[in-house]
Amino acid sequence: MTILWRSVRAAAMGASVLVMANMAHAETVLGVALPNLTNPYYVAMKKSFEENGAAQGFTVKVLIADNDDAKQLSQVQTFVQQGVAAVALNCVSSGPCVSSVSELNQAKIPVFTINLLPDPEALKAENLTVVQAVQTDQKAGGTFIGEQLVKDLGADGKAVVGIVGEPTSVAANTRDDGFKEAAAANPNITFVALVNGKVEETTALKVTTEMLQGNPEITVVYSDTEPAALGALAAIQQLGRDDVTLYAFVDKLGVQHIAENSVLKAGAIQEPAKLAQIQVENIKKYLAGEKLEPVINNPPLLVNKDNAGDTVDKAY
Repeated sequence: MTILWRSVRAAAMGASVLVMANMAHAETVLGVALPNLTNPYYVAMKKSFEENGAAQGFTVKVLIADNDDAKQLSQVQTFVQQGVAAVALNCVSSGPCVSSVSELNQAKIPVFTINLLPDPEALKAENLTVVQAVQTDQKAGGTFIGEQLVKDLGADGKAVVGIVGEPTSVAANTRDDGFKEAAAANPNITFVALVNGKVEETTALKVTTEMLQGNPEITVVYSDTEPAALGALAAIQQLGRDDVTLYAFVDKLGVQHIAENSVLKAGAIQEPAKLAQIQVENIKKYLAGEKLEPVINNPPLLVNKDNAGDTVDKAY
């Protein structure tokens, strides 16, 4: 009987040690949910999460949703089942992403959002909590580009602008607001059209072509995403509109075009590696008991012909 009790007690103690070891491991695991790896932006962000996470003592698990909202929700549920210490969530889409936040809140796993954030009104309506959002200051990016346009035109310059945007995106609309407000410093800048590039190069090529054909007076095209900017660039070139210049939010390829002094004259580039670094460092602080600011806005970098050669290495 004594031998049997010792065996049971030893087994129980062993199980307890195993559970405690698993809990200790879970406390160091950071789950990262990203939309895709087709965009160099997210490739840089993934690398930064892994490198900075390791430097902060985390085991980083990155799951890629392939731009599928349902797949991202399923991956977040996987993080819940694994009992990760925290989740860094870059939404595929703002609205559906609220369900992912809900899953994490129910599991009492702190959620930190980055770059594309969940719908704030829906979060409020469902009484959901995000510890901290780290994002690019989208309006500042639009402002930088608008200011560059005003500078390029000069005091007496004129421009007729068409926008290739994404009207359903809060971030894109915020960028547009910053651009238009900065451009208002020159009363000779007017806006005549807005088309939906849907953050797709092929779609933007089509709608920009139609916009320029329908509004031949346009001399400047502004795009609030790089994929749309590349489509707009192709449209301008295919139409032979040498009188039209392009200003846009850009990534690596866009910066290359600016460096080559092409139709694309200037833009704003986000810093995905820096955003991930900021988030990892603040997750570490939060888990150590520090209180964080609810939102961090990191300004993007202005890219023009003077600095394009050095900008990509700094941002990525």
